[in-house]
Amino acid sequence: MPIYLLLPLAAAIIYALGSIIIKRALKEGVTMDQSFHLTNLVLGVLFLPFFFFGRGAFDWSQAGKPLMIGAAFFFGHWLTFIAIRRGDVSFVTPLMGTKVVFVAIGVVLLTGHIPSVPLLIAAVLTTIGIFVMGLADLKGGSHLAYTVLVTLVSALVFGLFDVFLSWWAPDFGGLTLVALGMGVVPVFTMILWLFQGRPALMPDRKAAKWAWWGAGMIALQAITMGIGLTFFNDATGVNVVYASRGLWVIVLLVVFGRILGNSERHETGRGFLWRIGGTLILTIAIIIAVADRAAAIGN
Repeated sequence: MPIYLLLPLAAAIIYALGSIIIKRALKEGVTMDQSFHLTNLVLGVLFLPFFFFGRGAFDWSQAGKPLMIGAAFFFGHWLTFIAIRRGDVSFVTPLMGTKVVFVAIGVVLLTGHIPSVPLLIAAVLTTIGIFVMGLADLKGGSHLAYTVLVTLVSALVFGLFDVFLSWWAPDFGGLTLVALGMGVVPVFTMILWLFQGRPALMPDRKAAKWAWWGAGMIALQAITMGIGLTFFNDATGVNVVYASRGLWVIVLLVVFGRILGNSERHETGRGFLWRIGGTLILTIAIIIAVADRAAAIGN
C-alpha cells in the first residue's frame, strides 16, 4: 500500500469520530450555525502555521487561486449544513461521498489526466456503496428532492476544491496555497456571521467541550486531507480511500456509540444492515484503488 494513502485513511477515521462528537454537541444544544462557524474558525487557526513553511515570497498576481480554494471550501461546507437542516444526517452524509466521482471527472476535464480503469471502477463502486448505505434513510416528502440537490451540489463543490488544490499546488507552493486558501474560510464565516445579525457564536458551557472537540477533529482531518492532496498527484485515489469514513462511522458507533451518547445503531433497525452492505462495497472499492496505486508505483 502506498504510504501516502495512509493520510486519507487517517482523515477518514478522524472525520468519523468528529462527526459523532458533533452530533453529540447538537444533542446538547449547539446550533448548526455555531458548529459551522466554530469549525471554520478552528480551521483557519490550525492551517495558519503552514504559511510560514511555504517557499519564497508570495506572488500577489496568483492571489485568485487561494481565494477560489477558500471560497469553494466555505460554500461546500455551508451547503452541507443546509442539507443537514432539511434532511436526515444519516442520508446526507453518505450521499456526500459521491464527491469521489466528481473528483474523477474534474481531474479529466481540468488537468487532462485520465485515471486508470481500476480507479474509475473503484470510484463507481464507491458511489454505489454510499447509496446502499443511505438506502434505508430514503423517505418520501417534498423536501427530499431539495435535500438531494443541495447535497450533490455540495459534493460537486468539494470535488472542485480537491481538484484545484491538487492541480495548483506544484506550481504555487503546496503549503502556501493550502494555508492561504483555508485562511480565507474564517474571513467568509465572519462576514456571514455579521449578515446573520451576530448571533451567539459560542455555545453554553455544558455543550462547549463537545463543540470544540468536534471542530478540532474536523479541522485535523481537513489538514490531513490537505497534505495528501497537496503533495501527491492522486486526487481520485485519495478520495476513494477517504470514502472509507462511512465504514469507520459504523465501527465507532458499534464500539463507542453508547459512550459518546449516540444510539443510532439501535434506532435505525434494519437500516444498519444496509449500511453494513454498503460498507462491504466501499471496502472492495478501497482495495481496488490501493492495489492500483501500489501497481502504478511498482511500475
